[in-house]
Amino acid sequence: MDPIAIFWKAAMEALGPYSSIPSSTIFILALASILSLATNLANRLLVDVQKMRRISREVALWREEFDKARKSGDKQLMAKVAKKQQSIMKLQGKMMWDRMKISFIFIIPFWIIWIVLSGFFGTSTVAKSPFTIPWILGSDLSFAAWYILCSFAISLPLSRLFGLNPED
Repeated sequence: MDPIAIFWKAAMEALGPYSSIPSSTIFILALASILSLATNLANRLLVDVQKMRRISREVALWREEFDKARKSGDKQLMAKVAKKQQSIMKLQGKMMWDRMKISFIFIIPFWIIWIVLSGFFGTSTVAKSPFTIPWILGSDLSFAAWYILCSFAISLPLSRLFGLNPED
């Protein structure tokens, strides 16, 4: 038997107790919480948040000045902001790269987790929604829908708690 088949069989057996509601609901919520905590903690430790805030403020100020110049039609002001555009684009690129570094660290483990859990749960119902949104959210939630909901519901408050929103 090849190593991937051995891993797959062991993973499926280990997940057995979480195959039905409510244990599947709680398991996926806990997993989303742990993964969100790990990524937010990594972001807090590996990204200079103060620097991100300074860059974000500088970009916002430049955008305001650019919009003002464009609306007013002032050619001198437009020339002034146009000169600074290249440096602003570099700052935005730097900020984006710093945020993406964490994604590169976690992408492979997240893919493995996603593949294993998608294989285990498939399209079966893992949670029940107390409300529905037509064409978007039904009352029976699959693994993918429930994980995405949990992930957003946990990650957004955690990023605020860790002070990771440079726009704040």
